[in-house]
Amino acid sequence: MIARRIYGIMACFLIFALFTLPLSITASLAQDSPEAAEERIEEVIAAFASDPELGMELLKELAEEDPELAVLVLTQLAAEMPEKAVMAIVSLAEINPNVAAEGLVAIGKVYTELAEAQPKLAATLKAVLSQSITSIVESGTGRGAGVAAVVVNSYKQSNPELGETIEEEAVAAGLERSYLLAASPIMP
Repeated sequence: MIARRIYGIMACFLIFALFTLPLSITASLAQDSPEAAEERIEEVIAAFASDPELGMELLKELAEEDPELAVLVLTQLAAEMPEKAVMAIVSLAEINPNVAAEGLVAIGKVYTELAEAQPKLAATLKAVLSQSITSIVESGTGRGAGVAAVVVNSYKQSNPELGETIEEEAVAAGLERSYLLAASPIMP
């Protein structure tokens, strides 16, 4: 009973944070030029290619300084280096769950947009989503479970088919279905 309430409170906090994130993103975009943002993204991606630990450190810093840019890095990383993207998302789920959740939601949106036009890339992005959710849930942490629940519920609203698939994978990895219901913004 107490665990269910804690899960519910954590889910509400994550959902609230996800809704307030766009406000901070808009402010940060006004400060950076598009060229500087692109250079920063390329810097972090290049760091992941040569030294994943350095790439992760740069991504952590970026997630605190400019969450939207960090989400863009995760999306690009998922397309270019899927294994490193999964590792980065799982790490961020513990340190900065809002950015990890936003990154997974963004990857899901790109997957949906590319499903017909670029099926190979879409399949890669879907694999990153699945592996990330499974790894986050298997980590057994409250933050990870909260990220997974928020992402599953977001997908269920924007792309019900993908949402159902990801939900089944999360449940198979150990996330309780009751937790998903508690984290849902609209209780059934």
